[in-house]
Amino acid sequence: MRLGVFGRIGDPLCNHTDTLARARGHEVARFPLSALLDGTPGAFDGSAWLFAGDEVDACDAYLVRQYPVAHALLAPSETAHTAADWFRLGMQQQERAAFAQSLLLDLELRGKPMINRVGATQPYDHKPLQLAVLGRLGVPLPRTLITNFPRAVRLFVEDVGACVCKPLAGGAETRAVDEELLASLDLVTTAPAIFQQRIGGPDVRVTVVGTRVISSVTIESSTLDYRAGAAYRQGGATYAPHALPAGVEAMCLRVADALGQTLSGIDLKLAGGGAGLEGYVLLEANSGPVYLDIEQKTGAGITDAILDWLEAAAPLAR
Repeated sequence: MRLGVFGRIGDPLCNHTDTLARARGHEVARFPLSALLDGTPGAFDGSAWLFAGDEVDACDAYLVRQYPVAHALLAPSETAHTAADWFRLGMQQQERAAFAQSLLLDLELRGKPMINRVGATQPYDHKPLQLAVLGRLGVPLPRTLITNFPRAVRLFVEDVGACVCKPLAGGAETRAVDEELLASLDLVTTAPAIFQQRIGGPDVRVTVVGTRVISSVTIESSTLDYRAGAAYRQGGATYAPHALPAGVEAMCLRVADALGQTLSGIDLKLAGGGAGLEGYVLLEANSGPVYLDIEQKTGAGITDAILDWLEAAAPLAR
């Protein structure tokens, strides 16, 4: 097959997938849509999508890792721009995002095999919607309050006890609700935040591809959010294979399916005791999981499973 890969040229995960796909005898076309920023030409003439002179539509299947989105305000704190600069940057990002996402959504609407499908997964990247859907599935979740009302937060913390706070759309790490945070709750009035019961126990990352759990590991961490730890950020994280009970594995597959995630990275807490399903509590399911470090350190065939799924789906779409 001809595999199209949407992601930065220097992205290790995209490069690894490229290497394994070529080793299987596939042709690989790379589409780093973020290069639109540098003037790499993209075009749509009413029937075909082109990028850097290559016909994007000519691929049989696609892996989506990165694509342009509009986030002009997400910049380093030392970045200084005038209001006019911010407006120009924001509008340019919106235009690039409109082109890139239209391209991906059109391929999806035409039935092209894709991991992951943007239209299917993007709505559930909004954490409140994801929590609402998973709650109706009966998935064990931490007690949660999403609000911009400080008084409600204080009452929730008094009732629940130890809590954490996280953003609705990402862009910041999970942090503990402590006295310092409670003293600054007036800041939440202009934008709701997620407040959740703090769940103890080991972190468990489950990676699903299609209808299979390909990897389940515990992640050693001394921080509230393992992704914030120095070891994880520097590639020094350690993972231990973790056997899931059958009921928990089935729950993970239901979650990925409900959220449209052919590839899913599911974060669980093994709280033990009477918590959740056999002691497990689900924190969130990620549509763009980072899995290369786990694959390389544990031998889990996550990339092979992705290629297997795309190979099986590609002939059906022809």
